[in-house]
Amino acid sequence: MGYVKAVDGVTFNLKRGTTMGLVGESGCGKTTTGRTILRLSGEKTGGQVLFNGREVYDLKPKEMHDMRTKMQIIFQDPFSSLSPRMPVGEIIGEAVREHNIVPKEEYNDYIDRIMDNCGLQPYHKDRYPHEFSGGQRQRICIARALALNPEFIVCDEPVSALDVSIQAQIINLLRDLQEKYHLTYLFISHDLSVVEHISDTVGVMYLGNLVEYGATGDIFNNPLHPYTKALFSAIPVPDPTVKMNRIVLEGSIPSPANPPAGCKFHTRCAQCKEICKQKAPEQREIEPGHYVVCHLYDE
Repeated sequence: MGYVKAVDGVTFNLKRGTTMGLVGESGCGKTTTGRTILRLSGEKTGGQVLFNGREVYDLKPKEMHDMRTKMQIIFQDPFSSLSPRMPVGEIIGEAVREHNIVPKEEYNDYIDRIMDNCGLQPYHKDRYPHEFSGGQRQRICIARALALNPEFIVCDEPVSALDVSIQAQIINLLRDLQEKYHLTYLFISHDLSVVEHISDTVGVMYLGNLVEYGATGDIFNNPLHPYTKALFSAIPVPDPTVKMNRIVLEGSIPSPANPPAGCKFHTRCAQCKEICKQKAPEQREIEPGHYVVCHLYDE
């Protein structure tokens, strides 16, 4: 039986109060990275996950129970992540009761305040998820995460299931909440224009590896890795007179269970060299804070 390394050699730091965007093709390990940080995917097989300097996977059950309030997640599909049998007020308040976030006499006012911050009305408390639109359901998911007063939130493609006008509302809501509560986000998305708008730093993943990482401006203005360049060339330009210089990747994504030797991207890379087929590249800092994993930048 073979093993799949869903996430391999992914290293980054997230500063408090900032947003890191994580982009890449479907199946590259973005969601697994987020779930591993939150300790939602079983036990990790290597590496460290440090939260405020503490190794998350060394925490005892009681300590992990307390840590759950500090780390939350907003799931991709707002409908399937909400219980259809519970009214909205109970969905948002269930964990508030479990963790004793506020005294009992302040509970109702607290839930009302959280809902108001997320654009929901108090009378929504007695309604069920199926009575809401997609955008409202995502606001419920955000309110549920926010109710525990977290420090860090994994946003797992929180706007991909919504139409464009609602996407803008949710993105602006996330930014407003970040400023108000000094939140830290890991923002997983396929939409590069959204990532550019909301992120302070960006990581690009390919087949379980982080191939490029840096400040948003550096990544978008000067993409270094051939895969990053191909991704960014697909961003649509809202101007019919502009000619798109689309980089089309040949071939298909290799099997994660049997990745190619050397650089995992070499089977689809137009700039592939002989060393790419034999030796995996190492991470290099090309400019301050801008890292790339590619043999093209070997000294």
